[in-house]
Amino acid sequence: MPKKTSTNPLDEEKLAAAEAEALASEPLETSAEGQNIDEKAEAGLIAEHGADADQAVPAELSAIKDDNESAKAANGEEPTVKKKSNPKSQAPNKPKITKTKQRSKKYQEAKAQVEKGKLYTLDEAIELVKKISGTKFDSAVELHLKLTKKKAKGGTESSKGTLHLPHGSGKNKKIIVLDEAKIDEIAKTKKIDFDVALASPSLMPKVAKIAKILGPKGKMPDPKSGTVTDEPKKVIEEINSGKVEYRVDASNNVHQLVGRVSWDDAKLKENTSAIFTAFPKSRVFAAYLTASMTPSVTLDLGFLK
Repeated sequence: MPKKTSTNPLDEEKLAAAEAEALASEPLETSAEGQNIDEKAEAGLIAEHGADADQAVPAELSAIKDDNESAKAANGEEPTVKKKSNPKSQAPNKPKITKTKQRSKKYQEAKAQVEKGKLYTLDEAIELVKKISGTKFDSAVELHLKLTKKKAKGGTESSKGTLHLPHGSGKNKKIIVLDEAKIDEIAKTKKIDFDVALASPSLMPKVAKIAKILGPKGKMPDPKSGTVTDEPKKVIEEINSGKVEYRVDASNNVHQLVGRVSWDDAKLKENTSAIFTAFPKSRVFAAYLTASMTPSVTLDLGFLK
């Protein structure tokens, strides 16, 4: 009968330990240099894997970077840009030098006669402006209005219009009536030697040729100002009798000539009052009267109705 194999766990452990001891006592094969073959193989394996790892890491990082840039592009983000240092930005900021405008001695003397913060009546302002005007020529007297902003967008209020000064503006205006020859001349020379240009409605398509020349100077014929007309003689008479055009600039200001320093106070007052009639009281924020090369005098608006 065959022998029964022991199934005792203790016997199996003893048998495994004996086999391990026998293997450990046997000599290992070495190379010619006396190096253990297993150790050499292990070293070669490490070197081989190490070389592969050194080459794989940069490519792996590059692939990750490319994936990140692609993801940013897909999300609509801008790609990463390496910022270069700007040597100018590192330089210390230089202090800004603000130049103060130097006024003449006459201007300083005139300014000293205008009480700071005081609101002058129209009569007082006219008298003071004529007093402090020290020019050798007949200075112009001007009214400057600061208007409030429009309450609603898209309103019908125009940025320009016309009004009548009872005594004229004190300036003789050169008025011309445009024709094809004059249009060609202006287009060629770009010279403007007139104050007001009139044109008939039928001529306006040809006047458009010089719109970029006349427009910035405020000389372009316009139906709102009455300078587009089939009755040029009538318009010329109206202008010579005191019809003037006013404009509201981008800052809501109006600058209008009202006469000369040599005029009677009554004439200056009537012309100045006529300008206020073109604007409702609620639109006038502030008003100033001044003459050529003099400080302004602030008006008291209590007289407005």
